Amino acid sequence: MASITAGPEFHDAPPPGFSSAPIIAQDAPALLGLHHEIPQLHIYTASTADYEGLNRVNDRAVTTLPVAAVRPTNEKEVSTTVRYISQNGLALAIRNSGVDQGGRNLAFGPKDVSLDVRSLDKIVLSADRREATIEGGVIGGKLLKFLDDHGLTTPTAFSSAVGYVGWACGGGYSSLNGIMGLGVDNILGGRVVLADGRIMDTDDAGSDPDLLWALRGGGAGLLGVVTSLRVRVYRRPDCLAGNIIFPLTEAPQIARQLNELYAWKKPPKFAGDVAVIDPTGGGAIFSFLFFWALEEDRSDLEEAKDYLERVLKFGTVIANTAAETTPHQFLVSIPQPPLYGDLIHFRLTASVPSWSEELGRIISEPMPTPSSIIIMHDSHGAGTRASGSAVDSAVFSNREPHLMFGFFASAPPNDQEGLEKSRAWAYRLIENVTKAGLAMPTRYINFTHPLKGDGFGYYGAQGLTRIKAVKDRLDPLNLFTKNTPDLTETLSA
Repeated sequence: MASITAGPEFHDAPPPGFSSAPIIAQDAPALLGLHHEIPQLHIYTASTADYEGLNRVNDRAVTTLPVAAVRPTNEKEVSTTVRYISQNGLALAIRNSGVDQGGRNLAFGPKDVSLDVRSLDKIVLSADRREATIEGGVIGGKLLKFLDDHGLTTPTAFSSAVGYVGWACGGGYSSLNGIMGLGVDNILGGRVVLADGRIMDTDDAGSDPDLLWALRGGGAGLLGVVTSLRVRVYRRPDCLAGNIIFPLTEAPQIARQLNELYAWKKPPKFAGDVAVIDPTGGGAIFSFLFFWALEEDRSDLEEAKDYLERVLKFGTVIANTAAETTPHQFLVSIPQPPLYGDLIHFRLTASVPSWSEELGRIISEPMPTPSSIIIMHDSHGAGTRASGSAVDSAVFSNREPHLMFGFFASAPPNDQEGLEKSRAWAYRLIENVTKAGLAMPTRYINFTHPLKGDGFGYYGAQGLTRIKAVKDRLDPLNLFTKNTPDLTETLSA
């Protein structure tokens, strides 16, 4: 069999109206030299029709836009752009889907350039159907659809709009973690453009020995621009999956019963992630995403149905969509919040070892605004130390079974009261989890607003020391500062 490259329906081409030399000279003269080096490079400055749309991100707190957006279509254009920015004293931010409310993909200011990788989005399935090469701008939903078309799958984010590389390099929770590991566990190799424009491939003999380790949990853009990853793919399982909705007021009893159920049996092929939201303001819901990956011969279907029936007895079921499906169909069935809405965001994260009635009480308080949300991802099975996986090959530090909570506070820009109320809510939940003795000493880079000492929370003490060393070797001038956590050896609240 030959390798298969995804067709044009999976490609996001750059908008055609990029800036000409006279427009660049007028709007962004510092980039005129880059235009002369690569005349075909798509550079969008303030006078172009697509400038504002290309620079829109999922946080309306950002009102200042970059000097330009540069949209490369191949690795050579990335290399030349990064080298030019570094040599000319400009600042760089790497953006893909623009959903990182932590601000790591934001470029703003008179010297800031947004490197928009969304057209660097080729997907190539290997001839043996065991791995795929995924360029840096690929969106997770498109990857999953492409693999699904070939009877394959791999772990991806719960939102189909999230960029795959940022998700995977930050950790990568999904409904398939229990049997396939985290996103970081499926990274086999990668190519990175460094600050001086050099391209480093983890498979090359001259590559930094810690580059692959750092890609597995260090976060995308820490050391350079990730132009592609090679990732493991799997036979696509059928699954029994769907959304079971309970009233949030019943969260304490549901949490207690989940703890009892998991103590009895929690198979790796099962996942039970949660979202808490009150979109209408009429009463918050506890949305339980039931997922069971069936064996190839489907011999465990009755076992899966029995497990589902046990969950359905935990409380008052408002809705239940569980049915036999596939991972891709399950993903597209999950209600997705609108991206690029008129909202200002703030988010914090906490991980806990397990469900408990006390945890249920903490998260059952009324939601502060209709747009605020709690998201919980459940990590067990493959990718944890208990599974025997080679977890030391990745910087991602939280390898004990755990529940990772993200507290997403948001409100419209003109709702100052809502902004203050939702922000206080997020801090209060973190404080209550900590006071109850439930919090683990780890953070999740993809779910956390940048904070002082957050590198310690992401990587742990030993990982932080090693990350700092590889950062000093590969990005000594810290060109990629926007994607680099605070690397001081303290952990703030």
